[in-house]
Amino acid sequence: MEDQAVNILKRCRGLPLAISTIGGLLANRPKTSYEWMKLHEHLGAELESDLRNITRVIVSSYDGLPYHLKSIFLYLSIFPENHEIRCTRLLRRWMAEGYISKNRDMPVEEVGERFYNELINRSMIQPCKKKISPCVSVARCRVHSMVLQIILSKSMEENQLFLVKKHCNEIPESKVRHLVVYRWKRRDEKLECIKFSYVRSLTVFGEYPASLISPKLRLLRVLDLEDTLNLKNEDLRYVGELYHLRYLSLRGTEVSKLPSLKNLRYLETLDIQDTLMTQLPDGISKLEKLRYLLTGVNFSKELLCKVTKSEMDNRKARLLGNLTACFCCNDNDYCRVSGLDQFCVRAPEGLEKLRDLHMLGVINIGQGNGVAGKLKKLTNLRRLGVTCVNEEGQELCNSISKLSRLQRLEVRSNSLAFLIETNEFVPPKHLVSIRLYGNLLRLPKWIDSLNDLVKLKLLGTQLEQGEILRLGKLRSLAFLGLWENSYEGISLHFGAGMFPKLKFLDIDGLKKIQTVKIDKEAMPELEQLWVNDCKAVQDSDNGLSGVPHLPNLNELILKNCGEKETLMVILQKQVSEHPRRPKFLIGKSIITTGLKMTTSQQPTINEDGS
Repeated sequence: MEDQAVNILKRCRGLPLAISTIGGLLANRPKTSYEWMKLHEHLGAELESDLRNITRVIVSSYDGLPYHLKSIFLYLSIFPENHEIRCTRLLRRWMAEGYISKNRDMPVEEVGERFYNELINRSMIQPCKKKISPCVSVARCRVHSMVLQIILSKSMEENQLFLVKKHCNEIPESKVRHLVVYRWKRRDEKLECIKFSYVRSLTVFGEYPASLISPKLRLLRVLDLEDTLNLKNEDLRYVGELYHLRYLSLRGTEVSKLPSLKNLRYLETLDIQDTLMTQLPDGISKLEKLRYLLTGVNFSKELLCKVTKSEMDNRKARLLGNLTACFCCNDNDYCRVSGLDQFCVRAPEGLEKLRDLHMLGVINIGQGNGVAGKLKKLTNLRRLGVTCVNEEGQELCNSISKLSRLQRLEVRSNSLAFLIETNEFVPPKHLVSIRLYGNLLRLPKWIDSLNDLVKLKLLGTQLEQGEILRLGKLRSLAFLGLWENSYEGISLHFGAGMFPKLKFLDIDGLKKIQTVKIDKEAMPELEQLWVNDCKAVQDSDNGLSGVPHLPNLNELILKNCGEKETLMVILQKQVSEHPRRPKFLIGKSIITTGLKMTTSQQPTINEDGS
């Protein structure tokens, strides 16, 4: 009967409410394999008569939500079916809309996280990707298609939401609060008929319709153009006139310049991460309500490769006398762009006035204008990402030590030697995440004191085995990313007692690595082990040894490491004999038990830089 139960559950597509309804059908049938098989074969017909029951259960679940959760749950109807919604994107939009507010001494962010987790716990939204964080347990979510249809209908009935799609005929005659443009490739007269003066949020998925943004959107609070295609600088010429705007996201677009934003006095979020912008617009220092200023290119495994290529392109351009190797610093001055500079934004004048900033970066402070020393005035910072030169290092460390609320720190530099040379540096005690890019060779002494550190991602640090032993003593570390050029040895050894809380080990792009050895009682809580692009790994049992010593392993990935037939056979056998039967992935192939293979999408790490 277990096989039949699995088949029936697959038909439910993970919807708890559907499972509950079908469970009621099963309860009234004889508990035999034949009866359950008949139900599975005729499930469509069985559910046809019970579809209203499922809908009724969903509506009842919605009606049973507390008042404060109803509006934020309906808000999810903005996002398309099967769209993975980033938690931070959702929370900041809720804040901008006024759906969540500070509760006594609890910050508004924590109130939003509590609401978000409550929807997850009630199975109203589905978790997509786990997040290693002390607060939010799920980094991304989605709404089940059946649930989405119901809340979409409710939102449209109440004239709260209007979708502009490719085959859209009807235009609402009344006020529309939330306008969503979905896969619309051209400007149409239908859009002209919409009463833009009442729109509070505008979201675009897919192609950007020309001339959509205008001063008519005078009450607009949320402008979300994340990942919009073919968005041009001139399309944003009226953004500075949207005086009530609180949330502006251009993340993942090809925008390279913005008009002045000095009049957007209510703006809380400016997200221009992964765009072509290297300079912030005028008036940023006047936006005193700004809480999230997200800029630069995200910290990812490919960052080192991108920077190296950029530096080569710049050298070629300079040899040719090409002016594209420069960018304008001000009206009369030009500065050369190094590879690293192109992946961040220059720190603006007056940055220290933004006292309410919670997140900042990645910004370039290596300009000799004292920005590194002024950062200490931003005492509300929870996250900071900077690019700097070694000469600014001492001032940067002095500022960081004053940021007592800092939780996430990212530092990029060609040389991170200043982190070692600053002996008196005392890091903020609440640091839970560190990202380091640049030549380091050995870890600073202060890193041993970070007992709350949960995430550590290293790129280009060139560490040796002795430094890995030090990291292994961090008692709370749950995620370790050893990416390209972060480790210099040919053998990576994890001894007994190392990394007691590590759940995710990601080894990527270590060109010299030949063996990865895991001793018994090392990493006892490890759930995911990824080894990618390590072509020097030996094709023998020494290449990756110790998998049977990982009692909680549920996923093993070995890909882009060249032909390793012997090693693959060994690992397949170890996986099939492992008590937890972990997934074993080679590229897009998943081996779950023995030599049985199925195809699956290649997994990715969530690097949203949120």
